[in-house]
Amino acid sequence: MASQRPHVIDPRLLKALVHPTRIYIMDVLSEGPNSPSGIQKRLPDISLDVISKHIKILRELEVIEMTEEVRKSGRFTEHIYRAVEWQFLDAEEWKAVEPKYRRAATTAILRVLSEDMGRAFFEGRFDERMDNHLSRSPLKLDEEGWEEVVEALELALRSVLRAHDRSLKRTEGAVDQLTDTTVVIMQFPLGRSSAGD
Repeated sequence: MASQRPHVIDPRLLKALVHPTRIYIMDVLSEGPNSPSGIQKRLPDISLDVISKHIKILRELEVIEMTEEVRKSGRFTEHIYRAVEWQFLDAEEWKAVEPKYRRAATTAILRVLSEDMGRAFFEGRFDERMDNHLSRSPLKLDEEGWEEVVEALELALRSVLRAHDRSLKRTEGAVDQLTDTTVVIMQFPLGRSSAGD
């Protein structure tokens, strides 16, 4: 997947990408090609019909594409899709998203992260490598400092996505030579009360 994203802010694309179900679908497809039924197995609380409708929208927006059709028993054909490119919103694009959609997107992303972290922890993978990274940095920032952190994290994200792209090129996509990895980058304000309250 290319690490480039659209340069023109398309309100329809912004709204589409922050829908919780489409976030889940894009998350599954970011791990590799999959079918609607395969995606539905990962999201059992969402029906196959609903998954298919959201896939149609994502195809129309050209953020996913069908890569192959697999003939199953009888007349059933399974369609396999992949994400065309990394989809993320920079600070200006995020500001253009209506607040109600921001909250829904944040909830969906936090749910996916919680599932990833829980799975990694309980499978004993979280501390498997000595060079993994886990940090929490409570800061006190003025407005300029906040913007500095926003820029630093966006640069870090672009660098992480380039590492992914280069890994795929070096291994020619050979799954056995790749480690499934999740990188989480967050910045958010805390409430005024202390942690002990």
